[in-house]
Amino acid sequence: MNSELNKKKPRNLRDALKEKLNEKEMQLLQTSFDSFGNTAVIEIPDELLKKEKLIGEALLSINKHFQAVYRKKGKTEGEFRVLPLKLIAGKPLKKAEYRESNALFRISLGKVFFSPRLSTERLRISKKIKKNEVIGALFAGVGPFPIVFAKNSEMSKAYAVELNPQAVKDMEENIKLNKCSEKIIPIEGDVNKVVPMQLKGLCDRVVMPIPKTGNTFLNSAIDCLKKKGGVIHFYFFGSKEKPFDNALKEIDSAIKEKNKKKRILFKKIVRPFSPTTVQVVIDFKVY
Repeated sequence: MNSELNKKKPRNLRDALKEKLNEKEMQLLQTSFDSFGNTAVIEIPDELLKKEKLIGEALLSINKHFQAVYRKKGKTEGEFRVLPLKLIAGKPLKKAEYRESNALFRISLGKVFFSPRLSTERLRISKKIKKNEVIGALFAGVGPFPIVFAKNSEMSKAYAVELNPQAVKDMEENIKLNKCSEKIIPIEGDVNKVVPMQLKGLCDRVVMPIPKTGNTFLNSAIDCLKKKGGVIHFYFFGSKEKPFDNALKEIDSAIKEKNKKKRILFKKIVRPFSPTTVQVVIDFKVY
């Protein structure tokens, strides 16, 4: 009897919709989605918008942890990098609850930027952090980078800079939630204005997860580092054919302007962003 029930239960989104969408609609269906713990966020092509509720309910049916499913209404926009969302199934939630690498996050839906797709990166960098390091966590959002660092490394402290006031409120809540108040100092403001006034020469390591305009903040990231130098984790967009070329050019330009030297420690493609673009990370030492 149980085996029959297991056979009937859909294994994935495509399986859940195979008898509810026609062949053409199934070809258009995007089965990938972001999981924010109790919340799913999915992209639906224009041709399937009339079926959004059906798709949302199918997602709820295949994952018992989801309480709500939201559709991306557009691209990340504005200076706060906010992703517009629309509830298509389940109950409306003001905040998603998401767990990652021994940490719990509460995220204001549709009001802040957050990407679960960088979880591997956050843990990777945590393992690089040496005992008593001071970290500059730029574009900190709701705090995933500094909080994962605090929970998974022996860092001394992190200065977490974020422009979006709502994200700073979420970050402050998440810092308390994860009992990291003694290790993380949240700062609201523009990185290029905060660094000269508060962070110059304080950090051993800087992380800057803002791939679209990260090049305009490289000088500030370098200024964060102590006189002896340190490590920067730089995220940027590159072409699929030559993924690292643009990022390396930007790094070389900033290093030259600051009259410093650099050594590339690590580079990789983090994830595909579009058919022609990828997001990359380059770790480099400044001295």
